[in-house]
Amino acid sequence: MMVTIRPASAADIPLMQALEHDAAQAFRAVGYDFCADGPVRTHEEHGRGLDGGATLIAEFDGEAAGFILLWVVDSHAHLTEISIAERFQKRGIGRALIEAGEDWARAQGFDAITLTTFRDVIWNAPFYRSLGYMEYAPGDGEPGLAAVQAEEAQSGYAGKPRIAMKKAL
Repeated sequence: MMVTIRPASAADIPLMQALEHDAAQAFRAVGYDFCADGPVRTHEEHGRGLDGGATLIAEFDGEAAGFILLWVVDSHAHLTEISIAERFQKRGIGRALIEAGEDWARAQGFDAITLTTFRDVIWNAPFYRSLGYMEYAPGDGEPGLAAVQAEEAQSGYAGKPRIAMKKAL
């Protein structure tokens, strides 16, 4: 069994939306049904990754298994979305995608990656902590991340505890 990671293209957006919807079904197990029932990333959001960030797709034995979407936010790489289809979860694909995203960020000259996530969901903040991400409070000089958090709150994600995290590269 082999995982390969490749850059995404605009033609992959419907595939990534399907992967995101499938991956979100795992949230039902922790009572976060709103994640499973909510909308997926829009074409515009994926386009932002394709045009000025990074979007990578992981394939497991030749089949699309997940993706990572990174934007540039406040002069940092920002892990906007990572989704692994349910049947491919717990196989190290998420770790491989994050490593590839970190490699991209380093190659672009970024000194850190930020993200926002659920504090108490085991495959969210605790998982990121295991990879070296630390909880932090964004400062006044980070209006882009504040806008991301405001959008999440408006979309209903603030109904459960969310945090910002950062990893120095």
